[in-house]
Amino acid sequence: MEKYNFDDIRSFRDTEVNSVLKEILTDKGFLYILKKIFTDERIENLSNELNEVHTVYDFQSKYISYYVQSLIKLSISELTVEGIENVEPNKAYLFISNHRDIILDSALINETLHQNGRTTSEIAIGNNLLIYKWIENLARLNKSFIVRRDLIGKELLQASVKLSAYIRENIKNGNTSVWIAQREGRTKDGNDLTDIALLKMLNFSGSGNLISDFEELNILPVSISYENEPTVESKIGVTYSKINGVPYQKSVEDDLKDMGRGLYSLKGNVCISFGKPINSELAKIPKDLNKNEQLQFLGELIDKTVYKNFKLYKNNYIAFDILNYSDKFLKEKKYLKEEETKFRIQCKKTIQLIEGEPDALERIFYKLYANPLINKIQMP
Repeated sequence: MEKYNFDDIRSFRDTEVNSVLKEILTDKGFLYILKKIFTDERIENLSNELNEVHTVYDFQSKYISYYVQSLIKLSISELTVEGIENVEPNKAYLFISNHRDIILDSALINETLHQNGRTTSEIAIGNNLLIYKWIENLARLNKSFIVRRDLIGKELLQASVKLSAYIRENIKNGNTSVWIAQREGRTKDGNDLTDIALLKMLNFSGSGNLISDFEELNILPVSISYENEPTVESKIGVTYSKINGVPYQKSVEDDLKDMGRGLYSLKGNVCISFGKPINSELAKIPKDLNKNEQLQFLGELIDKTVYKNFKLYKNNYIAFDILNYSDKFLKEKKYLKEEETKFRIQCKKTIQLIEGEPDALERIFYKLYANPLINKIQMP
């Protein structure tokens, strides 16, 4: 594998932590945010504390973990974890998960690893989200590496090859796990599907044998399930625009708002489910298929695990019955009639915030919740 200089995309090393923190603490934008949250005395104390932080582990365990735990208490009724025994300590994996929230998906997965005595993973983050320098610095301190979303043509290909090499280097030689979403951008319609372009990118750094190259990455699918979809309004807006053939215009401010809504909105119950590594399943990929067909087959293997381990909540069953004008799951006592009424009211309140034809917006809302159940039912 060709040697690359990863300095422009990699996460920060322990030797860089203290100097980067000092730089952040002089950033006017970051200080402005702090002053919105803390008193001057607390900011001064925080500055003194951060000056004594010298490793990524210390930064994550003392500050990121505390912040994520605060978010969990604030916005999640109950966080459940399944399959953590599938993650062997001191072994590197490529965690590929469905993508429902901009920041919280990876944050919850890493916090779960941390709380269960596993090493946190490197996190893929699009450069479109690194709006300010202090955001980029904080992300890279938190073991994030940068995925370039603003390139086309030859530059995009070169960046993808380099990104692939970085991921493989971490897993193979650095014994460091990596998290990446199964697709660029969040799932907008409830269908969690692995983008074949992602698998092509991962394979760029391989030796040429597809099976052994993906065995080397040690893929472990992760399912993240929210009882209440984060940033549901923007997801419905995007889907509505797509259906009607209208380009959805999203600004930097929209990304910032969605990041905030995703973090602080009430999400009800949330489940993180770690599947089993799929290495034993790779032998099922037919040898007589061409490479694109083999990658498609691999994507379906990942999707099946995500669907299988996706935690279904009452809203999923209610939405299915509403869309199908049925009472199938009401009869199966998956929910109560009054819970259906409450969910219908929630839908009405949500779509009032979105421009569009109400009946179409309602259908999109219910499909967002029903599709995970439909996919699970239809799973071979």
